[in-house]
Amino acid sequence: MDYFPDLFAVLVAGLVPMVVGAIWYGPLFGQKWMDLSNKTEEQIRAEMNPLRQYGLTFVAGLLAAFVLAHGLQAFADAYGMDGWAYGMQGAFWVWLGYVVWVTWQEVAFDDKHVVLWLINVTYNLAALLGMGAILGVWR
Repeated sequence: MDYFPDLFAVLVAGLVPMVVGAIWYGPLFGQKWMDLSNKTEEQIRAEMNPLRQYGLTFVAGLLAAFVLAHGLQAFADAYGMDGWAYGMQGAFWVWLGYVVWVTWQEVAFDDKHVVLWLINVTYNLAALLGMGAILGVWR
């Protein structure tokens, strides 16, 4: 298979975690997340390093989009599927098989609150589904 993803599609998909995160950890679950993380807005502002936090998050989103694009192409080649639904399906399996498993260990062994884990892991699901939809349509 000689495949290199559309880099503009990867760029757009790489922005999805930032957009979803702004909504998820803002108006949707921001207060609950802060409560369960034992943080205040003042603490978060004091610890804020935008270049490090947002810059590295964006780079990580680009990397995830690039890798997801390759996985989705293999998924499309294997099953002859195309479009947003196949992209979301592939993203769901990545989330279920890797994200859930890896992040659950924080609950099991690091004593993280299960509701905090649910907020974080469902954010990852929403971000991956959005990325998958974009990459599924635009490959």
